[in-house]
Amino acid sequence: MDPKPIYDGHIHIFPGYWQQRIYAWFKRAGWSVRNPDRMEEEIWQDAKTSGVSAASILIYAHRPNIARELNRWLYEWSQGRPELHLYGTVHPDDPDLESIAREALDRFQFAGFKIHCNVQKVRPDDPRLDPLYRLVQERKRSLVVHVGTEPHQNSFVGVDFFRRLMEKYPELRVQVAHLGAAEIDDFVALLPRYPHLYLDTAAIPGTRLWVPQEKLEDIIACHPDRIIYGSDLPIVEEALEVHRARVMSACKTEAVVAQVFHQNVMRLWQGD
Repeated sequence: MDPKPIYDGHIHIFPGYWQQRIYAWFKRAGWSVRNPDRMEEEIWQDAKTSGVSAASILIYAHRPNIARELNRWLYEWSQGRPELHLYGTVHPDDPDLESIAREALDRFQFAGFKIHCNVQKVRPDDPRLDPLYRLVQERKRSLVVHVGTEPHQNSFVGVDFFRRLMEKYPELRVQVAHLGAAEIDDFVALLPRYPHLYLDTAAIPGTRLWVPQEKLEDIIACHPDRIIYGSDLPIVEEALEVHRARVMSACKTEAVVAQVFHQNVMRLWQGD
């Protein structure tokens, strides 16, 4: 089956200095990132060479007082690339969090925000993020949230915290990264309850985040309209085509391939 067009719902692109620091962190953690020298232009070129024609571009601030700068950089870098859908950042300790969010949504027309609960050390139900959630929900934009307990667990991640967020904002449009990883079953169980909740396949099944192929097939078969293909580029330890082939083989019909590889993420981008 031909998955084209291929839209990648999970690519990270940072300014060169920050990208180098991220590569260095993963190297210290023992990861063997496939191309740890790729910077912003090369990352997007790698995606296009592999067949991707549109993508969600994600960025996140690991400390306060840099989110506005990162958002502005991402906006400027993306000019002339209408195929890119931008997910900016705020940090829970930003004193001007709401102002940063408004600029990203209203001036830059970002698709939404990436929240990395593990790196940013914030629970998804933290009330400091309420102004962000209200703005995103009002504008029918979306969030990409890394809230699963893999590959690194701490006191800020887990399905229980995420469940509290969705109970408070049941209409929020959210894409959970990595299928929720270790708590996949619990995240999948939330899908029938929340109409705008999606799970992505970034780096899963992969070298670090594994799920049996049969399980992935069952999840996609039961929820073909809620699974979004994502690669996690550039933090990948295998060829994009290898991971993509696993996801595609779990889609048993051409109609499901179309849903997973472009229709679902396009619906999220469009606020449907």
